[in-house]
Amino acid sequence: MTFISVVRLSVVALSLLSLPACTTSPVATLMPLEDGTYRSVAYSENEQQALGNSLRLAESTCRERNLNHAVVNADTHFRGLPVRRAEPQETAAGLATYVASPRFPSLVANDDYEAKVHFKCV
Repeated sequence: MTFISVVRLSVVALSLLSLPACTTSPVATLMPLEDGTYRSVAYSENEQQALGNSLRLAESTCRERNLNHAVVNADTHFRGLPVRRAEPQETAAGLATYVASPRFPSLVANDDYEAKVHFKCV
């Protein structure tokens, strides 16, 4: 990749990052599992919100059954744009790989973090 290509890709990446963030509601889904437990998955613009939304879904699911939730396992990870790199070449290459990936989310969505909570109602 030539220097000019890297600069062009960097300009495109920075332009995309300057788009205003969408104010959509956080997304959370519930999956009942075979062993009677559940997995809630939530997406949000920051890690705390995603985990909080996933835990609230767990709490409300068990409360509907007049039970309490007990977390078996929790996992959060960043799935947003890879722009926190020092070298422009690394940023451009990382962004190109990210855009070409099959799970490329919307650039204006607030879903950079994913939180999965495996829980049971007791």
